[in-house]
Amino acid sequence: MTNHTDLESLFNPKTIAMIGASPTPGKWGYFILLNMLKAGFNGQIFPVNPKAESILGFKCYPAVSEIPESVDLAIITIPSALVSPVIDECAACSIRNIVLVTSNFSESGEEGAALEDEIVAKAEKYGIRIVGPNTMGIFSSDSRLHALMPTLMPLHGSISMFSQSGNVGVQMMDYGLHENLGFSKFVSSGNEAQITCVDYLKYFAEDEATKVIMGYVEGFDLDTDLLEVTKEITLKKPVVFLKGGKSEIGTKAAASHSGSLAGSAAINHAVFRQAGIVEAMTSLELIDFAKSFANSPLPAGNRVGIITRGGGWGVLTADACEQSGLVVPPLPETLIREIDKILPEYWNRGNPIDLVATIMNDPLPACLKMLVEWDGVDAVIVLGAGLQNFSYHYADDLEGPPQLIETIKFIKEYREAGSGKLDPNLVLIADLVKQTGKPIISVSMGSQYSHKEFMKTYSILSFPTPERAVGSLQKLAEYSQYLTKNGVLTG
Repeated sequence: MTNHTDLESLFNPKTIAMIGASPTPGKWGYFILLNMLKAGFNGQIFPVNPKAESILGFKCYPAVSEIPESVDLAIITIPSALVSPVIDECAACSIRNIVLVTSNFSESGEEGAALEDEIVAKAEKYGIRIVGPNTMGIFSSDSRLHALMPTLMPLHGSISMFSQSGNVGVQMMDYGLHENLGFSKFVSSGNEAQITCVDYLKYFAEDEATKVIMGYVEGFDLDTDLLEVTKEITLKKPVVFLKGGKSEIGTKAAASHSGSLAGSAAINHAVFRQAGIVEAMTSLELIDFAKSFANSPLPAGNRVGIITRGGGWGVLTADACEQSGLVVPPLPETLIREIDKILPEYWNRGNPIDLVATIMNDPLPACLKMLVEWDGVDAVIVLGAGLQNFSYHYADDLEGPPQLIETIKFIKEYREAGSGKLDPNLVLIADLVKQTGKPIISVSMGSQYSHKEFMKTYSILSFPTPERAVGSLQKLAEYSQYLTKNGVLTG
């Protein structure tokens, strides 16, 4: 197995040979080179193509041996039948890292599998590390390395991901653009003929830039040290997995797609739980859970306070909490008496705290502060913090009672204040998270994207629905319990 410490020069090379670089738009050898150019790779790039003098402004070289500098990484996009002799050429030039984008290996049948075995045997003999084959490439924010097939430019952040499906992996990075989820490193692991998911896990575990590890897996060998390795890693960093190939049809698809053996869903679930892996059941959950671990502290327990502008959303949130094993405790009399001073006398006097559709903003921050500071809850979900995101359409010359005119004026000003500026409620949430160390999740019922830059800057955790907020909070609580059970966290 590859020494994971060797992967530093893979993810942060100083020189790259692009073998199979193409001047033809639409070919992978063109797109990958274009992506590296657009991303502003920190090092040098040497396209290799004997039929071209230059591509995208880069001087081309007829062979790897003609490159005047030592090369840290070779990216190969040539047809599979031509790969084996190129491995020899790379070895002769002391290249020790290869990203083999080329497909038509073990995922295509016996002939392809034999060819894959041949290049792996050569790589092992030469001390070369191969990503793939059948990979969509790698990404590293540290070195601005964007050696990926799609033209997507992901956000930079603290998530590192390996994916046994290139398409699933790059789509997660695309989702990240909309969910304020930034990536430190990404690798499409392909067929994992040599470097496996275990190697990437080990590297990400030691990488200081990685805060959360994501993985999409279709299959793995339970005889490997995956379980023991991940047990150690999850005591340091959260690991979030989405497992493909859980059904009979999915298992067959995984075998033909990436050459993986998918295995029993029940066994995989048990393995994940034992290893402390946070399991996502859907692609949306994979993004939600990773975003939560990257942007929220862990709760000390499973008690949740809920505050809502409208009663119905509070009911739905409380239902979701109970179904997820989270506790919604009743409010103590001392807290009720304090809130009595703020809310109308007909408020519900319970948890969830219903602001009874109070249109003015003043009650929300005051009640939120008291709820978060109450030692009877470990986390808070606040629904409807972004009042300015609702659409109000009133004529500027509207006439009516002074109180109505003042209310409408407030609404319009509040909306305008939230357009490209700091929302006071979200500022308060960010401050309270820092002061108390408790997770506070904002549920904006579809409007959190209007706060995208603010969320990114202040690491506010926000979802458009209460169900997604509760599902993510449940995983935060479960992981906190796992760390406590293993002595990492103490009361």
